[in-house]
Amino acid sequence: MTRAEFCAFARAHDNFVILTHRRPDGDTIGSAGALCLGLRQLGKTAFVLTNEQFTPRFDPFLDGLVCEALPAGATVISADIASEGLLSFDAVRMGLTPVCAVDHHGSNSLACPKLVEADKAACGEIIHAILLELGVTVTKRIAECLYVAISTDTGCFKFSNTTSNTHRTAAALIEAGADVYPINKLFFDTKSFSRLRMEAKLTETMEFYADGTVGVCVMPKRLLAEFSATEDDLDSISGFARSIEGVRIGVMIREVEDGLGKISLRTEAPYDAAKICGLLGGGGHAAAAGASVPGGVEGAKAAILQALRDSGVAVGYAAEPNDRNNSRLRARPACPATMGSEHGWRSYQKSNTASMRRLLRTTRRAGSPRAPTGAR
Repeated sequence: MTRAEFCAFARAHDNFVILTHRRPDGDTIGSAGALCLGLRQLGKTAFVLTNEQFTPRFDPFLDGLVCEALPAGATVISADIASEGLLSFDAVRMGLTPVCAVDHHGSNSLACPKLVEADKAACGEIIHAILLELGVTVTKRIAECLYVAISTDTGCFKFSNTTSNTHRTAAALIEAGADVYPINKLFFDTKSFSRLRMEAKLTETMEFYADGTVGVCVMPKRLLAEFSATEDDLDSISGFARSIEGVRIGVMIREVEDGLGKISLRTEAPYDAAKICGLLGGGGHAAAAGASVPGGVEGAKAAILQALRDSGVAVGYAAEPNDRNNSRLRARPACPATMGSEHGWRSYQKSNTASMRRLLRTTRRAGSPRAPTGAR
């Protein structure tokens, strides 16, 4: 389906319900919200279907847009959903599948007519172009929904999927009135104390393979309970392992429903995350992909390590010592002057694990969010 064909489809119908995916992120929510607002501006009836996994962080962007049940005669469309297995639990309970989809995942396997633009960093980029083609005025609220979509799927424009078109779209959204400072603060510069404690635990328990270039984090449900972590606390944690110095392939394994282990894979070239996860029935993008496999976190860990071996990554059968203080990994630029090289820039960006561990330990006292001694 082309963009023009989707616009013709939208003009030909008057009543819409928009689906978001399971464990919804900023892209599916922001895209659905913006599309819903745009369709309403055109005089259509439009809602975003409720999703039991919506979290409070996204409430302002969905206010007044959510329906709890399917309105009579509604046309069901989806935003940022790549497969039926990612349909929300609410959609599954209601027996809903989209009759038309908008997505940016090249691995999209939905059987319905779909507009897929895999060169876009976020579904929000496509929705922005659709709304302009439909003649919708991009209001401040629409612009902020789309900014949430695009900024969260690009790591605030740091990920390798970010393109010049991504920046042009973001600039247009700012010009349309999007107040980006509070959005950036909310999604990228704010962490709860539970999140910090969880990161400290993941740092201590992370396993390394392939001479420290593969980092694997395992997050069982008991870990979330231990730190009273919410879904909002888990936002963007998939990329945590890749933020460690020296790691080129980061794996986050989370225990989810039905005894499944959810794998989130983050890579840098030449490793293709989508191809690796494709071996496990998953998909995504070259730098970020995922899959869900049976057997809980241990089954998922065994599966992803084997998929890495099958993809030519020299992953051994036993984890290496969790010691990030060897001379190879200590080598990093001392100041931004070395940013001219790709290695220098990448190394400068990444976290100093030892420093983070020391910082977190100074702020942790009997599990309570106390400031370091002597702080004012």
